[in-house]
Amino acid sequence: MIVIEQLGKTFLTARGTSHTAIENVRLEVPDGQFVSILGPSGCGKSTLLYIVGGFEQATQGQVIVDGKPIAGPGPDRGPVFQEYALFPWKTVLSNVAYGLRQQGMAKKPAEEKARGWLEKVNLGKYADFYPKELSGGMRQRAAIARTLAYEPRILLMDEPFGALDAHTRLTLQSELLSLWEQLGNTVLFVTHGVEEAVYLSDRVVVMGGTPGTVKQIVDIDLPRPRVRADLLRNPVYQDLIIQLEDSLVAERV
Repeated sequence: MIVIEQLGKTFLTARGTSHTAIENVRLEVPDGQFVSILGPSGCGKSTLLYIVGGFEQATQGQVIVDGKPIAGPGPDRGPVFQEYALFPWKTVLSNVAYGLRQQGMAKKPAEEKARGWLEKVNLGKYADFYPKELSGGMRQRAAIARTLAYEPRILLMDEPFGALDAHTRLTLQSELLSLWEQLGNTVLFVTHGVEEAVYLSDRVVVMGGTPGTVKQIVDIDLPRPRVRADLLRNPVYQDLIIQLEDSLVAERV
């Protein structure tokens, strides 16, 4: 599904100097796999995600999706950001229907499909609310529904739960897993949370260094569907967390 070949990105800073964010990143993500990109701040996790999404252009290497090099954003790759990015002047229903309308779907079927997705993310009663009237967790549910409504094959998620309180974050992690198990999307999920990465993923890609590169790829050999209470008693789960924590500590030193 996704092949990342010797990817690099160099920025020109405001001071006129160059800064290399990532260098020689190589990764393959099979169709339907949930892959988390884990690493300390500043290691280029989000830069990598934005290049895969087509929002940034690489200065070295390429990203190939379904055998074709990407040339920009596309409906096959659906982004979900930490900041929600909802239109404040539109209702929740209109926000979720927006991508469908942009693709040419008529208003009535777009809104019907949007209502269906709002039900799936437990926001059916809030279709006529505005984003400012929702909690942070509800806004992120709406943002996820908006992206999933136009059925991208790849989800690109940049710390989508990072701004939420601990309880809401755990709830949305479980809801995301439930949706993913039904849909089978390929997911690239950027996070700095070790437990989040282990709970969600099939594989965890550890990035580090300056410029950032892939340091380690860890297979998460845990059964699905995943129940957090069961995992907390699973020694394999605990060992994976310790292993990845040690990898992050080594990157910070």
